[in-house]
Amino acid sequence: MARKAKDIPSAWVAEIQTAGRGRQGHRWVSDRAFGLWCSVLLEPTAKQLPLLSITGSLAAADAVRSLTGLEILLKWPNDVLYKNQKLAGLLVETVARPGRLPLAILGLGLNLAQQAKDFPRELRTTAISLRQASGRTVPRAQMLAAFLDALANRLLQPPAEMIEDFCARWGQQGRVLRIRSGECGFEGIAERVNDSGHLCLRLSDGSSRVFASGEVDFPA
Repeated sequence: MARKAKDIPSAWVAEIQTAGRGRQGHRWVSDRAFGLWCSVLLEPTAKQLPLLSITGSLAAADAVRSLTGLEILLKWPNDVLYKNQKLAGLLVETVARPGRLPLAILGLGLNLAQQAKDFPRELRTTAISLRQASGRTVPRAQMLAAFLDALANRLLQPPAEMIEDFCARWGQQGRVLRIRSGECGFEGIAERVNDSGHLCLRLSDGSSRVFASGEVDFPA
């Protein structure tokens, strides 16, 4: 529905999703009313568009911290973590417009009220909800309002300042990462995220390689 919306910006919220998905076609479990599942239709500038995953991740972290005080880490390019467990994920899709910059749909899936038994068995050690992390349930409407407010503020932020804020919460910097790009796998040390929001990886042979968020996946 967000793709057909005439109001820009606008936000769309679902109580449940029957076909929730994340990056690279991965499944996102959102078929019960335990989280904030929303899409925000935006008209980003040329500078904002490549940083939208980072912008949304920071906004989600801002919202969680403002309501709970929890310290949140970010995983490039689009995951929000608490103690190395996935609390939320972001997904950016574009809507082409002939002769104009595309619109963007920023999707957020944030686990609010699940307990361990509510996650599929295979996710119980890797996923977490705000209820598990903070000991209380944050109402969906309150979290949505906090997220939209934080997102509006982040969209006004200069890109270089935003990258600096992201790196301050980036839990992967200096760690060895294994990623997949197309049919090729790469392993190296995460050095930095550059001004375009791309990952700079130092490979074992000493060379450096830059990856855009849309071209990589993290093997399970």
